[in-house]
Amino acid sequence: MTTPLHILLTNDDGYAARGLTKLYESLKTVHQCVVVAPMEQQSGCGHAFTYKKPLFCRTLTEQDPVPGYAISGTPSDCVKFSFGHLLDKKPDLVVSGINEGSNAGIAGFYSGTIAAAREAAFWRVPAIAFSLCERGSAYLEAYKDVAVDLIASLYERFGTQKNSEKVFYNVNFPPCSPEESKGVLVCKQSLSFYNDTYEKRVSADSKEEFWIQGDLEDLEPSNEYDAPALEQNYITITPLHFDATAYDQLSALSDIQAPFTRRENL
Repeated sequence: MTTPLHILLTNDDGYAARGLTKLYESLKTVHQCVVVAPMEQQSGCGHAFTYKKPLFCRTLTEQDPVPGYAISGTPSDCVKFSFGHLLDKKPDLVVSGINEGSNAGIAGFYSGTIAAAREAAFWRVPAIAFSLCERGSAYLEAYKDVAVDLIASLYERFGTQKNSEKVFYNVNFPPCSPEESKGVLVCKQSLSFYNDTYEKRVSADSKEEFWIQGDLEDLEPSNEYDAPALEQNYITITPLHFDATAYDQLSALSDIQAPFTRRENL
């Protein structure tokens, strides 16, 4: 890629998070990059956005880890606010991450990192979400450069495709160094899920509190899916789309279609 892209960089861990600041370091050497990220940690917020209360925006200064803007809301707020107010025009690409923690499989539905990419797709802007397995946090420095290379490779393929408007991309890095990984694998989204339970503890002020925990269940025995492929040390790329229609049910439910007649109480 020879032409620098205009990139909006965001995340769900907050503007000061290591994953974002490291990725910004690499992106700014190649592309024009503006940071618009949450003021505070927003992990697990899904696609929540601020409604019926105001957003606040703070311009980041030289004393902050990165230049740009900090927003009082969620990752999807950051994208909405950027497109609807902050930026003069839409960027070429939205990049979200690097999140410290896997977002493979059904975890993507809870992820604020992926929600930012999905929000961009709503606005017909290409987007990529990057996540790194927690056990691989020591390799963040290396994967920030891998992310920049993947951005170039992916954008060359989808950046000008009209039929990719509903599509966004979920990239996960494994818990090993790039050199130890088995390479890049394009995968389906895993349907494995966490069978969550809650551990009761007692807080310092003697109140009961509950902490979520759980193990991954129904992990597919195939590297065709992102969660098992990630466990096998592949760098996974999963193309996602936001059209959630169950198309096979449209014809199955066709016989229910009829003029509605109100039944009077007898």
